[in-house]
Amino acid sequence: MKKRSRMVIAISVILIAVFGLYIFQSQRYRNTYLPRTDVAGVDVGGKTEAQANQLLQTHFKQQKFTLVEGDKKLLSFTGETAGVNPDFSQKLTSLKQQQNPWSWPLHLLTGTSTAQASKSLKVDQTTFDQFVKQTATQLNKGRSASKNATVTKQNNNFVISKAVTGNHLNTEQLEATIRTGLAASDGQIAVKTAYAKPTVTADSARLKQAVTKLEKIHNENITYTINGNKVTVPKATIYGWETFTNGKVSLDEAKVRAYVASLSKQYSTINKDRQFKSTKSGTVTVPAGTYGWSIDTASETTTLMAKVLEGKDFTRTPVIQGVGYTTDKSDIGTTYIEVDKTNQHMWYYRDGELVLDTDVVTGKPGQDTPSGVDFIWNKQQDSTLKGTNDDGSAYASPVDYWMPVDYTGVGIHDASWQPTFGGDWYKTHGSHGCVNTPPTTMAKLYSLVSTGTPVIIF
Repeated sequence: MKKRSRMVIAISVILIAVFGLYIFQSQRYRNTYLPRTDVAGVDVGGKTEAQANQLLQTHFKQQKFTLVEGDKKLLSFTGETAGVNPDFSQKLTSLKQQQNPWSWPLHLLTGTSTAQASKSLKVDQTTFDQFVKQTATQLNKGRSASKNATVTKQNNNFVISKAVTGNHLNTEQLEATIRTGLAASDGQIAVKTAYAKPTVTADSARLKQAVTKLEKIHNENITYTINGNKVTVPKATIYGWETFTNGKVSLDEAKVRAYVASLSKQYSTINKDRQFKSTKSGTVTVPAGTYGWSIDTASETTTLMAKVLEGKDFTRTPVIQGVGYTTDKSDIGTTYIEVDKTNQHMWYYRDGELVLDTDVVTGKPGQDTPSGVDFIWNKQQDSTLKGTNDDGSAYASPVDYWMPVDYTGVGIHDASWQPTFGGDWYKTHGSHGCVNTPPTTMAKLYSLVSTGTPVIIF
């Protein structure tokens, strides 16, 4: 009987001890985490919130991470180097509120684990950005960039070249990869997901449309009519203009401009000497003057490019600047004023018929009337011509009729102060460069001539 009593007492003591231990531990886990509590791969069991948070901060700052590419280790660093500045306080508080301190015995068997630390693993953005930028620069040395599929020229045709996948790392993608990898418990971060992959492949509908458009442009029939000449733009020239840049069909402006400039050089008349059949001196060579035209290269280039990109056949006359443009290659034409300095005489022809002629006085030696093919660009009545005499004194000569022919002050006007015209009078009493004309004749000429009329001086 005594033996049974002692056994009962022993069992009771053990039960009381176990129950006491259970109560003691349950009270302890009111302020600490249950055993085998895992947060982001770190065991915080038995730790207070502050202790757990400090443990997690230390762990992730000191944790070693390695960037890997397949089996190759590229770079190792610590969380602190990458600017890791974790704060698990919110997660830990939530976890603490959810746990039941009386369930600690069950926790010894099952444990609990939270999700990865991606939301709690904060970083100092400035430090992190600088780290990623430096890492990308370091790792990309010697790497090949991916290339998008594109349209290229080949054997006078257009073909779609395939995309090429390289191993160059995209900085933004690398940043996202490392940012996610910092929360991984194993510390291994694979950079393969950060490759800058091609964004356009060979089956792109946009590329196929571009090829169609380029071929259409290549086969355009483009014709120019220039001063009575018909010029067909060679298809090889059009092909040379075509480009496909940044996903867009366009033209090489420099090449188009060069072509337009070549047309202007070949067909324009500005700044070119002329062979002129004169009234008394036979065929003479007259230097270039103010008369003539050229293609406005800048405007025509812009207009031509726009027309070509429409993909349709067209014929056009280029944008012209200057005077004297015709459609029959006649240049000077049959209406003009002729000034023969050797014979000191002037003629006015209209539609090939002589309308008026007169002796004149041109510039005296040293102040010769400049030779050239010019034109009447303005007409004024009652003007005062001003300039400087040989002795340096200023002069001001009123005239009734004034028709400038160049842009230096040379023109045709009446000269009431001249007692005679023609002959050798100009050698000692010549003008300062203008064509002095008898007043009565000048009045008639002024009434007959319109602006734009060519003036051939030789």
